[in-house]
Amino acid sequence: MQLKTLKTSVRYFSYRGVNVSNPFHLSLVVPKLRLAEEFYVNFLGCSKGRDSGQWIDIIFFGHQLTLHQETEKMSAQAIDHFGVILEKAEWLSIVKKIEDEIISFVLPPSEKTNDDNSESGKFIIKDPANNHLEFKFYQKSPLYMVS
Repeated sequence: MQLKTLKTSVRYFSYRGVNVSNPFHLSLVVPKLRLAEEFYVNFLGCSKGRDSGQWIDIIFFGHQLTLHQETEKMSAQAIDHFGVILEKAEWLSIVKKIEDEIISFVLPPSEKTNDDNSESGKFIIKDPANNHLEFKFYQKSPLYMVS
């Protein structure tokens, strides 16, 4: 079976002065909705969107993260990981905030020089629902090789 290439349209949204093309949507069930809101909005500095009382939209670095309150019919299950690629300055700012708040790293911040002499870095933390969040930066976009 051969798949045909679909023509897709690109939608841009502005986030902190940067155009984000086709932001993703991720939906998670969490055991304590308001604790998760506190973490994403007040700690990470994400914006809060719609709030039904049973779910909330979080603008996660330009993308839509919907958090649902766990119920008898929907149980919370932590996912392996998801994350965001940031500019190095913002990445370092979040590292400092985590260290200042004495939050444990699942994977401590690490930086490296790549084969092309560019820098990159990453770290992983857990949110209150035990989801792993990976934060990365690249001096050169990993998308530069995609044509």
